[in-house]
Amino acid sequence: MEPRMVTCEVVKQILDGPLAASTVVVDVRDDDFADGHIPGAVNWVVDNFNDDAGIDELVETHLEGKERVVVHCMLSQQRGPFAARRLAMRLQQLGRPLPNVLVMQGGFQRWRRLGFPKQA
Repeated sequence: MEPRMVTCEVVKQILDGPLAASTVVVDVRDDDFADGHIPGAVNWVVDNFNDDAGIDELVETHLEGKERVVVHCMLSQQRGPFAARRLAMRLQQLGRPLPNVLVMQGGFQRWRRLGFPKQA
């Protein structure tokens, strides 16, 4: 199961609009979150996706009632897509059709490059 890729521009539109309340951004970086991140993002490091317990905790604490989750890392080439795949597989195992799992293309680096807001 491959999560769908979504551009930073689309993520920004989602977060600025009426879909924001039903969306959560999950930043899986373990190294740079404190130096800057998407406002409101949850930091759930990629190591937490290695077993079901770490994923289940994310689902229970941050995804209840959400329709979509946007996962990213710095570039969204390895860690972000890995975490999104594991999350989508676990949600399927749990029989949960939502939230839809998306990967932010270009990751936080592209978000920053586009000049979108960041929180430190």
